[in-house]
Amino acid sequence: MPSQIEFMPSSLFASSSRPGALFRLMLIWLGLSLFIGLPPFADALFGRFHWGFALEVGFAFAVIALVQARRESVPRWLIHVFAAIGTFLLALRLADLTAQSVVNRSLNMFLDVSLLPALWDVAQTLIGWPFAVGAVAGIVVLLVAFYVLCVLALRRASGCLATSQARRGFAMICVAGIAVFAAQRTVFAEVPGWRPFGASASLVFRQQSERLADTIVRRALFRADLATDAADEIAPERLLARLGDRDVIIVYIESYGVTALDEPQYADVILPRLESMQEAAEDAGFAMKSGRMVGVSAGGQSWLNHASFTAGRFIDDQTLYALFLAERPRTLIHDFEMTGRRTVQIKPAITLPWPEGERLGYQATWEAAEMGYHGPNFYWGIVPDQFALDFFARTELEIADRPPVFASVALISSHAPWLPVPEVVSWDELGDGAVYERWTRDAPEAREVWRDQDSIRTQYALSVGHSIDAVARFLRDRIDRDALVVVLGDHQPAPLITGPDASRAVPVHVFSGDESVLAPFADLGFVSGILPEAEAAGGDAALPRMEDFRPFLLEAFSREPEPSS
Repeated sequence: MPSQIEFMPSSLFASSSRPGALFRLMLIWLGLSLFIGLPPFADALFGRFHWGFALEVGFAFAVIALVQARRESVPRWLIHVFAAIGTFLLALRLADLTAQSVVNRSLNMFLDVSLLPALWDVAQTLIGWPFAVGAVAGIVVLLVAFYVLCVLALRRASGCLATSQARRGFAMICVAGIAVFAAQRTVFAEVPGWRPFGASASLVFRQQSERLADTIVRRALFRADLATDAADEIAPERLLARLGDRDVIIVYIESYGVTALDEPQYADVILPRLESMQEAAEDAGFAMKSGRMVGVSAGGQSWLNHASFTAGRFIDDQTLYALFLAERPRTLIHDFEMTGRRTVQIKPAITLPWPEGERLGYQATWEAAEMGYHGPNFYWGIVPDQFALDFFARTELEIADRPPVFASVALISSHAPWLPVPEVVSWDELGDGAVYERWTRDAPEAREVWRDQDSIRTQYALSVGHSIDAVARFLRDRIDRDALVVVLGDHQPAPLITGPDASRAVPVHVFSGDESVLAPFADLGFVSGILPEAEAAGGDAALPRMEDFRPFLLEAFSREPEPSS
């Protein structure tokens, strides 16, 4: 009798508590799902697609229920294994969210580890060293706290599943969830709307695994591609012969993407600057054509676009870039050196040892420390654009009895955080750079500007406008009108400026006093004037890409001249 009395209340308690146990279990499921189901874009946080039940969490609960059905207790090690997996998935989602926000692409674990030092430098610049350290510490604390939370939540879930009645109720929920998930992926696959069940964390993990395999395959294909070159069939005496002995200068404007022309809030600032550039160029005797070309990255990694542009190869990640440096394939640098030109690169942002620069093959590399700049640092800019251009002119262009040059000039003033923004001054005012004190003395700190998205976007437009002004003055005053000058953006800015899913195209402007030199650029879709045509109906797929430039240049300026009629 005592045993029967003891049993009855227990049964009644289990039966009456089943709905409450299942309700608590579903709350735990939803709470954990919000963490491991983080969306890839910050503006989607806690949106309708964020609120859903992750099947990965349901799977962990199902295993716990099965173990409890057989053993009546859950081993500690199993709880900790699931907690570790959940923490790894959260870290993966955070990294993917960061990659999407900073460089407008998905995470690639195999490649992006090498970008952590650059990300750290950006974080220090934008929010300051103490806040950057605090952010890293916050991420570590978040992951540790989530691990502890997972352990506690999974233990509570095992308590909710302690009775057979609760386990049967959970089994019915699982069957319903799987049925709904299957319907989402089939019947309602094309219907927009909320998805109550999802497996996005597992999808990200699968994508990362596939991306790793794809990266390894692409690396092998890239190595095989290096065996042939666009210049192999060109006789040495015909190589770029139609360019004669004129200077060829490539000027990259940092973060100058087509968004600067297409979005009214930026175009209102940029287009008048481009019109002034056209007037300055025409006053100096230059004709011009402009177009659009698609970059291989956005938001950063300028070197990938530089390499693709000069090598004529698609180099869109750090592994291919490292292989490119190791194999040292032929590029425009080597092509122009073979024509007797002096090859130089101007790198006003390089302040640390840069052994990779020597592997590119330039005869001379001018870095920030060699430019005689003693003015204030412009955050990542270090040496302002006009000062760098002045140094280039004095050191390479205005030398008596010099050979023609092929030069790559990577300007940096329009790099984030896009402040302070100086004015273009007369060349003799530059001195040693002390003139720039007037624009840095009362300039706001980056962390102040970056608290407000509208302020960030305003500063972006102003900084790109300044770089255009500096290049316009350089064209007008310091370059021989016979030269071929290519001015282009190195990549689109980050999604913070462009918005998600923006084009990766950049404006390209070519200048020369000899219009016959500009004529072949029509084959790339370039049009006369400073403004490229509006965005093509086919989007990026209808535009030439960065890696198309070298094959085009070799073909256009190495072919035999057509006989006159």
